[in-house]
Amino acid sequence: MKFLLRLLQLPYLAVVTIDRLFFKLFPSLVYRPNARVVSIGNLSMGGTGKTPVLFALLNEILNTGIDVGVCVITRGYRSPWENSLYLLQGPGPHPEELTDEALLFNQRFEWLPLLIGKRRYRSARIGDRQYKPDLFLLDDGFQYRRLEKDYDIVLWDSHCQPWEAELIPFGCLREPISRLSDANAILLTRCESAAEKDVDFWCQWLARNAPGKKIIKMQTVCEGLFDAAGNQIEKNPAEVIALSAIGRPASFYQQLKRLGIKIVHQTEFRDHHRFSAEEIENLAAMHHQSGLPVVCTEKDWVKLKQSDAEKLGLLTLRIRMQTLSGKSLLEELPELAKLIFNPLA
Repeated sequence: MKFLLRLLQLPYLAVVTIDRLFFKLFPSLVYRPNARVVSIGNLSMGGTGKTPVLFALLNEILNTGIDVGVCVITRGYRSPWENSLYLLQGPGPHPEELTDEALLFNQRFEWLPLLIGKRRYRSARIGDRQYKPDLFLLDDGFQYRRLEKDYDIVLWDSHCQPWEAELIPFGCLREPISRLSDANAILLTRCESAAEKDVDFWCQWLARNAPGKKIIKMQTVCEGLFDAAGNQIEKNPAEVIALSAIGRPASFYQQLKRLGIKIVHQTEFRDHHRFSAEEIENLAAMHHQSGLPVVCTEKDWVKLKQSDAEKLGLLTLRIRMQTLSGKSLLEELPELAKLIFNPLA
């Protein structure tokens, strides 16, 4: 089986290599927006913490008080608008079929425009005309070729296993390791819950495979549990039912355990899963029989109706991403700060 997977890497490598070379040979197909473009992406499949990093960077930009017009561009993976276009801005109401990341973004930054669609060069063109922003933040854009980028931030999960650092289908990499050299900065995420030897291993591995690139250790900070009305609870429950539909649920479970909470039952779905009425009823029955609250992430919470949240006695774990050093991302990456705040420099 291993031999077969290794063999299948060859046609996959050929496809991604040809794709990358094609746009280098035909640069006229790559759109250069009027605004600067900062991409937050990764090399691997699965969750690495892109959404919390995007939110952290946005908060830092907004908290400076410097007037910077920002638009965010995302693919809208597996949403009805992935192959078209949707502009998400304002309090709504907005369609429930939007992705969890899009709905969460709108809750946090409802006044900022989020352009949703797979053809992100088209989103940038529309954003240029309609908003004339100073900055585009491109979500999951490391593999996207048709939009010229000024700065590439690549995330790497410290919980990755060494075998994952191989090209698909043997491992989890969407592109060869050599692509790390195209990144401007690499963020090693979830360092707070990984073993020190694993963090050291990946720091050394990244330094070897991306020599000279800035590597920043990141940590996920728990802000606490919040009820269905959005109020932070004063005392954490001793036991819970954990509900997750995210890329790496293990990190969610570890965060709950660090809060001293015992997980009695885990209900997992694939990333971006949209819960059916039957699944909600099954969870509600489990909640009523056990008397335990259901706890989920914010990405899952935004997909649930208020009535469903009340049925489940739902609690939401809120997190934020920050550097392990305690400095802001803009302090750690002064060249990025210069790009954002002095775009004509």
